[in-house]
Amino acid sequence: MNYARISDQLFVTAKDLTVRKPLAKEVKARREYIRNHQFSISVNPSTQETELQVIKE
Repeated sequence: MNYARISDQLFVTAKDLTVRKPLAKEVKARREYIRNHQFSISVNPSTQETELQVIKE
């Protein structure tokens, strides 16, 4: 059984913890879309309706 406890010693391991996995195509496409567009959100205070504007740079 694994558990955590408070200790004054540093965390030490022999394994490499920085394993990077390649991004999925969907994630790459989403990241590129967000980088290439500007987003503007406005809320009407009386009706609480939200309006989103997406502008391609």
